[in-house]
Amino acid sequence: MNTSEAKTPRPWPSLLLGAVLCAAGATGAVAQDAASRGTAAPAAANGDARATAGQTAPDRSGRERRGAAAVIAPRLNGRRMADGGVFETASDTAASNSLPLGTTARVTNLRNGRVAMVRVRDRSADGSERLLHVSPKVAQFLGIGRGGVVPVAVAPLAVPQADGTRRLGQGTAAPGRRAAPAVGVPTRWEHRRPAT
Repeated sequence: MNTSEAKTPRPWPSLLLGAVLCAAGATGAVAQDAASRGTAAPAAANGDARATAGQTAPDRSGRERRGAAAVIAPRLNGRRMADGGVFETASDTAASNSLPLGTTARVTNLRNGRVAMVRVRDRSADGSERLLHVSPKVAQFLGIGRGGVVPVAVAPLAVPQADGTRRLGQGTAAPGRRAAPAVGVPTRWEHRRPAT
């Protein structure tokens, strides 16, 4: 074997990793982008459980968290997210590994005090150390420049629980309480009767 063969990078590991991620159900736009670069690890199909060692399940406590936020690349527009929807750059979408899918939260830029509301609909790349990735629209509200990373405080408003209910977070006046269902929207226990 000559030495030039040993040093030549082979594309098949990245392709194999992408196939494994798709088979495992890591379908989020941010996860797909990481897979195309060959930097992500497999995730579980439901988006909340972690398949690899060292990863933890999302925090359902509703406590405020502080960390870094970055902008989701506009080139991911139109890609599938972990919740099954399509990513749109003009939405209030966020991606996070530390918050459950479906969480609504108030995000505050700690550098300038600007605030925006987001809904966690996608997962970040598994190797990401950032607390949150936000859509370009949310980044504009928060005053995050293109490609910028800023310190943020994330105060959950409503956090989905494992039993299907929602718990109010620290971003509300009544943290820890169960959220009442929306008026006129049947819960999973109620069934609408046909009009007579």
